[in-house]
Amino acid sequence: MEDEKFMRFAFRLARLGRGFVSPNPLVGAVIVQRGRVVGIGYHRRYGEAHAEVRAIEDAGLDAVGGTMYVNLEPHSFHGKVPPCTDAIIRAGISRVVISNVDPNPRVSGKGIEILRGAGLEVKVGVLEEEGRRLNEVFFKWIRTGKPFVSLKFAMTLDGFIADPEGNSRWITSAQSRRFVHKLRAWSDAVAVGAGTVLKDNPRLTVRDYYAPRQPVKVIFDRSLRVWNRWEDFQIFDEGEIVIFNAQEEFEVEVRQAHVRGVRVENLEEALDYLGKMNITSLLVEGGSEILSQFMERGLYDKVYAFHAPKVLGRGISPFGRFAGNLKEKLRLHRVKRLDGDVLAVYYPIDEGT
Repeated sequence: MEDEKFMRFAFRLARLGRGFVSPNPLVGAVIVQRGRVVGIGYHRRYGEAHAEVRAIEDAGLDAVGGTMYVNLEPHSFHGKVPPCTDAIIRAGISRVVISNVDPNPRVSGKGIEILRGAGLEVKVGVLEEEGRRLNEVFFKWIRTGKPFVSLKFAMTLDGFIADPEGNSRWITSAQSRRFVHKLRAWSDAVAVGAGTVLKDNPRLTVRDYYAPRQPVKVIFDRSLRVWNRWEDFQIFDEGEIVIFNAQEEFEVEVRQAHVRGVRVENLEEALDYLGKMNITSLLVEGGSEILSQFMERGLYDKVYAFHAPKVLGRGISPFGRFAGNLKEKLRLHRVKRLDGDVLAVYYPIDEGT
């Protein structure tokens, strides 16, 4: 029970790095001496010191003979920073408790082997499922080369994301909209279809939540309807933009934005391209057509559905172009109340289970 208690503390620390450390994983570390926390640390920003090193620095000489709790296997190679395994051994820590083995082939099992070879006691698998969920983005990207895809939409009580004319401002409360900005801040990229840009003229920036950098903006625009009128849209006012289309490749600077046109045949190719850009997480915000395509092809890993206490009677469904059936596709993970709205978070059901 004590191992689980301190590991959950490491999880809380790790979450503080959301939006700051990509493409690295979220990692927190806690050093305990005779049941008392003597050092803490987390990976704060990409390229900076790792959680284990920060915890050792915080503990000082109290680290000697102590137990380190860390949610992910310490890395064992020279990258942007020296190996954390070396720092742990030098600090005189006697026991290391780990939640997850690192899926990165450069690390996987090697860090554990080095620590055990140096005489440290190593325990692996404490709260393993919770640890995997914490780093679901990193695990997906490392294993597949594709970003972790989250679908996000807001709908009325009767299941519509817009009225029959496509108007959707504002279905949800201000608190829900602030939460969406948090999701954007945690994501490497935010995507919409061409129809959403043409109708809503969004900026797709993080505004109501601190972000160390703005996410890459992705537009799925098969026939370049948006790009052919780019001067009309504020999405081109700043940032890095990728336009996936079926027409041509191009690269150009406009206003304060760097725009890259990428010719692809399908969504799978687009995800491959984003993965090679070190985009580990993609938040798809709509509209109905692009949401339907991701749902139909099973190219999503998580769903954020905002339910507002409003009724339209008629309108546009979030998956209006998706021909489904009564077989369950989603599993409810958690529910959160946001002012008068309800946010439901779902994961897809594995077809093999």
